[in-house]
Amino acid sequence: MPETVRDEAHRSCVLCSLYNTNDPVVNEITNYIAEAVGNVALDEICTQVRNNLLEHCQTTESVDNIHAHITQHMTDQRVVLVNILRDLVELSTATRQSCVMTCEDTGAQAIDTKGLLAYLKTIDQITSIYKMESMKCATRKDQ
Repeated sequence: MPETVRDEAHRSCVLCSLYNTNDPVVNEITNYIAEAVGNVALDEICTQVRNNLLEHCQTTESVDNIHAHITQHMTDQRVVLVNILRDLVELSTATRQSCVMTCEDTGAQAIDTKGLLAYLKTIDQITSIYKMESMKCATRKDQ
């Protein structure tokens, strides 16, 4: 059976390859990502993970590859939901901006109902994610 591009990406990912080693440092890094992903900027998480891999595992990995691992390879529910939430927030901004149309001739503004419905559905999805029990744990400040 031919190998998919996704399978190849996982096989060449340093963090994916280290994940199954049961190394306590790797487990700590993975746990840090899952716990921090809702509260710490993704770029900062990637930088910290890169530094820890270098210091504790003598493994060099780029921030871009770590970013790809977190956003595309990890299946921890908290990580996946935060990634979806980030995407939805970007989508809500775009759909909100597309809701209002301005007539070039008169300058009058009107609401695009299809755009408004898309925006409201996006907001509903964002709200649903925040209500999930696993998200309540992922975004607690007292951890």
